[in-house]
Order: sequence, then C-alpha cells, then structure tokens
Amino acid sequence: LAAFEKALVTIESKDFVIIVGTYQTEGIFSDNTDNANFLAFEKDHIILQGAIIADNNNTNKLTVSDYNQTTDKKGNVRISCQAKGLLINARVEISLKKTAGNLADVIITPTKGEVKRFTGEIVPRAQSKYFRRPGEI
Repeated sequence: LAAFEKALVTIESKDFVIIVGTYQTEGIFSDNTDNANFLAFEKDHIILQGAIIADNNNTNKLTVSDYNQTTDKKGNVRISCQAKGLLINARVEISLKKTAGNLADVIITPTKGEVKRFTGEIVPRAQSKYFRRPGEI
C-alpha cells in the first residue's frame, strides 16, 4: 500500500516517468528492456518517446488538455487526458490499481494508428533512469 500511496503523490505532482515494462503488440505481451521507451508527464506536457508507444523514433512533446482524475470505490485511480503534438494527437489513460503498488496500466488511443497498451512503474522524473533523446518535436 505504501508503494501505491507514493505513486499517487507522484502522479498528482504531474512530474513523473513511466518507462515501458511490458507492452502489447497484436494481442501478445512482450518485455521492454530499452529505457528510451517511455511516457513522461511534465506539468502541462506529456513526452512520448520510442517506437513502442509513439510509432516513431522522435521525442514527441504533446500539450495536455481535458485532464481528469477519478477514484473508484475500491480506491483505484484513473487519469485521462487529451494530448496533442506535431505528429501525435491521442487520448491517454493511466490506471493505478490499489493492489498493484506503483505499477500503472497505460492506454494511448491515437486519432491515427494503433492503440498502444503498456505497463510500467510510476517514478518521479528526478529519480527515473529514463533516456531522453536530445531535441523534441
């Protein structure tokens, strides 16, 4: 429960990274070992990097709108928002189950392309070991 509560505080700071742990492609789950595949939340922006989640190899900086956070009766937290950038326009959903500690389920539904599903640990951006490529679009 302590890991969940820490993850919740981290999410509410809107300053965190989720490195892809496992991801789903064509119904099959695979493990990711590349720390350059991640979603980062930076206040009013989301950074999507890596072909697994962005369908390109750019560092995509997206502006966040329609941010919404809800908690169900069991204490599970769901965040949804719209994210729009130069190459990507998508709905982003992050689910945090009370029983899963700091592990989040993420669904990215772009207006064009395939839905991306992955899980990963929520870590404060300052503590994350993610690899952010220089330059962003």
